[in-house]
Amino acid sequence: MTVLTSNIIGNLHIARQSLMSQQVGINVVGQNVANVNTEGYSRKQLMLEAQGDWGGVDVQGIVRYVDEFASARLIEEESSLGFFKQQSEILEHVSDLFNDLQDTGLGAALDNFFGALRTLESNPSDLTSRMEVLVRGEELTETFDRVSTEMEGVRRGLDDLLRTSASEVNSRVEEIAELNKQISMQLALGHDASDNQDTRDRLVLELSEHVHVNYIENNDGQYTVFLEGGMPLVEDNGFSTLYVSPTAAPGTAQVEYVSSNGATTNITNRLVGSRMGGTIDLRDNIIPVYQTEFDQLAYDITVAFNAQHAAGFGLDAVGGRNFFADLGGVVANAAQNMALSADVDGIPENLAAAGAATGASGDNVNAIAMANIPELLLASGGTLTFNEAYANIVGQVGVDARRANDSTKVTQNTIANVETIRDSASGVAMDEELTFMLAYQRAYQASARIITTTDQMIQTILSMGA
Repeated sequence: MTVLTSNIIGNLHIARQSLMSQQVGINVVGQNVANVNTEGYSRKQLMLEAQGDWGGVDVQGIVRYVDEFASARLIEEESSLGFFKQQSEILEHVSDLFNDLQDTGLGAALDNFFGALRTLESNPSDLTSRMEVLVRGEELTETFDRVSTEMEGVRRGLDDLLRTSASEVNSRVEEIAELNKQISMQLALGHDASDNQDTRDRLVLELSEHVHVNYIENNDGQYTVFLEGGMPLVEDNGFSTLYVSPTAAPGTAQVEYVSSNGATTNITNRLVGSRMGGTIDLRDNIIPVYQTEFDQLAYDITVAFNAQHAAGFGLDAVGGRNFFADLGGVVANAAQNMALSADVDGIPENLAAAGAATGASGDNVNAIAMANIPELLLASGGTLTFNEAYANIVGQVGVDARRANDSTKVTQNTIANVETIRDSASGVAMDEELTFMLAYQRAYQASARIITTTDQMIQTILSMGA
């Protein structure tokens, strides 16, 4: 009788454990199905094991399926996407500064200025035609100034984008550190940490958009996240931050790494790839080249035109005057400093259209010479015309913008392919989950039937005793 009772109790224990295990399995399948369309969700699967002593089954754990290689590839590609996308967006703004489609760009201003000189050729003593040259000349200087100022504004504004990225980085590393703590505690207690692990992986991926990172998983399940070069951003429960430090000159802010103990290191030049690396590359390398070439064009026009204008004479038979203000041989900031000379500003009579003092009243020799300047190789060290030099600048901006845009699309396609590979291992397959659901359901029903049958046996035994 004792052996029989023991066997009956054993059956109850086995059935009870089976019910609980199958219920966990059903819950896991339900979670998978509910997250079939959740970005970054990793499929879970219940792992069961045979139980000793009383026999039966027990939950060994819940496995999270992750393709580590694909996940690492995604981090690399996301960093590249941040770099190219940032450059594509900013270069599109720079490209708009040179837009001549609405006749408001520098190309139109150059055409209008030299067109006014062509008109002056036919009536060099006409004050209205002379005034038109001055008006178009002033428009030219204003266009140079406007484009240069706006381009510098774009460059300086990149400091703010660095601050935004640094803030995003700091927010995510703090969250990752907190999740490290929670995950290690859950794993130590034998609890399921898969949801927190998914969230942490998503945060690392988001982090990689702004800075190039690598990570390793420690024995306790925590991540150590490194910047390129080995500086730890997250280490166990601690984390370091980034700070964008202002400098005396706008557009030269430095990115500082602030370790968990408060020590700071300038890492501006170490940030490559990613959104912050792309921002720094634009600010310190790419846009300054455009600015230098633009200043050189303004300088070349000023010097060449002044030389030709000084060779002519105004209606007052006076020569040697500058048309544009003298830049003093300084190329830097020439575009913003370009202006009409005080000798001619508002004084159309002083415009040197004549080639000789004796022909001051109607001579157009110097007007013709000035109007012919666009045909001469006077830009870029005497190798290009002004229009060609300007076209080179516009073309280079366009090429750089197009290259960044094309690279963005290529990287997006690569990410889509890698995500497909990752999802083949980590993604939820509905057919497979429904199969698991049916298996757990039937096992659950069978376990319930064992309990019912065992209960009937107990009732029979009790009635026999009565």
